[in-house]
Amino acid sequence: MYGCLIGIMMLTLGGAPANENPSGAMDENMLGSIAEQQLRAGGLSAQSFSSELWPALRNRTMEAIELRHGLQSLESELRSLRDELAGLQNFIEDHEQFGQDYLSYRDVIAETQQLAAAQAAVKRQQEQFERDRKREVIRRKKEEDDARRKAAKSVNQRLEKLGFAAIGQNVWLSRSAYSYAATNVPEQRVYYQPTITGELQAITTIENREEINYTKMTISGSLLNGGATTRNIGVAFVFRDAHENQIGQETIIIENARPDVPYPFTSELVMASDLPFASHTSWVLFADTSPPANISSPPGGQPSNLTP
Repeated sequence: MYGCLIGIMMLTLGGAPANENPSGAMDENMLGSIAEQQLRAGGLSAQSFSSELWPALRNRTMEAIELRHGLQSLESELRSLRDELAGLQNFIEDHEQFGQDYLSYRDVIAETQQLAAAQAAVKRQQEQFERDRKREVIRRKKEEDDARRKAAKSVNQRLEKLGFAAIGQNVWLSRSAYSYAATNVPEQRVYYQPTITGELQAITTIENREEINYTKMTISGSLLNGGATTRNIGVAFVFRDAHENQIGQETIIIENARPDVPYPFTSELVMASDLPFASHTSWVLFADTSPPANISSPPGGQPSNLTP
């Protein structure tokens, strides 16, 4: 078969193969000789210009592609013929083996094939249903995630409008105020007052003036639990001078902080500097879910935190 195809290919390319081998195979010298003959017949040689070679190469490539498609079609037909031949051989063997019962045997085979096809169809439907179910689960999860992100974004925007800023672990800090203590410093002043005799008399007075005491500072603000459960929250504040040296720190702890409720705080701390702080940092130390409150009941009565 392949020898015939090679012959067809050579005829299509412009001529018949010379000295064809009966086995259908040609050696390299023969192929080279035939190829040179075909090229010279087409007006091509080693001295041809590239402008002549490119169209010729393109035409030969198109012909080769067509032959390749034709070869694939022939191979497909050959496979079909082989399948039909195998089926015919099976038919003959079955008929010789089963004789007159072959018709009933063939009906059983057909029914079995139909049952197998139906089972395969059911399996495909089940697989398609499972794929659709997984896609639906993924779609619903995506919609829920989008809704949660949208709700969280709305809440965040509301808190930001109220002056809160997120500091981590869904804990929010309001705008804080910082105040230094004032100290009265006594100051001695001396001035001279003329007497009746014309002499100057020294008079000393003590006056108090107010100075800012940078060693004591009060901070004030609010913490808010942005989570969905009641939590114990701890937030650290650190203050630094212009040289990034730490000059003060404070820790604010809010126990049993309910969600979306601002908890105000005020704290006084000692600063290791006689100048105001230049920068500060705050972060969440912990934000743990608090255990439920223990409710004790008096003997024979209702829980102590309930009104009768």
